[in-house]
Amino acid sequence: MLSTELQNAIGNLRINDVYIDKIDALVLDRSFDFDKREFDIEHKFGVNSFDVKEAQDQKVVCFTFEAGVRWASREKQPVDDEEEQTVIARIECIIVGCYLMKSEVSEDALREFAVKNCGIHVWPYWREFLTNHCDRLRLPRVMLPITQFQALKEEKSGE
Repeated sequence: MLSTELQNAIGNLRINDVYIDKIDALVLDRSFDFDKREFDIEHKFGVNSFDVKEAQDQKVVCFTFEAGVRWASREKQPVDDEEEQTVIARIECIIVGCYLMKSEVSEDALREFAVKNCGIHVWPYWREFLTNHCDRLRLPRVMLPITQFQALKEEKSGE
């Protein structure tokens, strides 16, 4: 069941724009043979912040999401008395989803909207961006599900 605050946010916010604000993509080890060696794919996706602004006599709220994937070798490397995975490559970006605000929405409602609604709107942009850049960087393809429900901690999947 939706909370009253979330219902208020849904009724008062209309999606206006989704864009990528920052991109970081890097292959650190081109010699790594993904077909013959074991590696993990680590994911992150979550809301980072939101900002309410005034634009052309109307309030706009923009939610910022951090999204990323990295490929890490399962072969541990010793680093200062600890073993650490070696990062082979990473693709990360900051995605912003902006909404026009019909009337005032509380900060708590905006937080709940960010987690439960905005992430679903932004997710397809992240999915397409990641698929495209995996191909362009000649990295193993990562097939993300069609929809994603917000996860607060990083997930790990083996390949």
